[in-house]
Amino acid sequence: MDGSTRAHTLVHDMLRTGRRVVLTAATSHDLVPFIDASVRAQVWAVVSDPSDPEQIDSIIERADDLVGPVVMIVDPGGLLADVAAADRQVA
Repeated sequence: MDGSTRAHTLVHDMLRTGRRVVLTAATSHDLVPFIDASVRAQVWAVVSDPSDPEQIDSIIERADDLVGPVVMIVDPGGLLADVAAADRQVA
């Protein structure tokens, strides 16, 4: 999450279709709008550094255990340092 309207719209669209979503941001401020009782079973929010591939790898691994297989990575703000590596991990 980068705090942008575009990112918020993408997440809301995914939640409306019933998908479970793992969100990460460098600060909790960008995650707070999605920590809501109405979507608590659909959202797992984690504060992390998106430029740290090790943190992103760890989140992807834990997400698989907590919410099921990760099938897509969305990076609307271009914050992930190594998108290709993350994509390979979920493919």
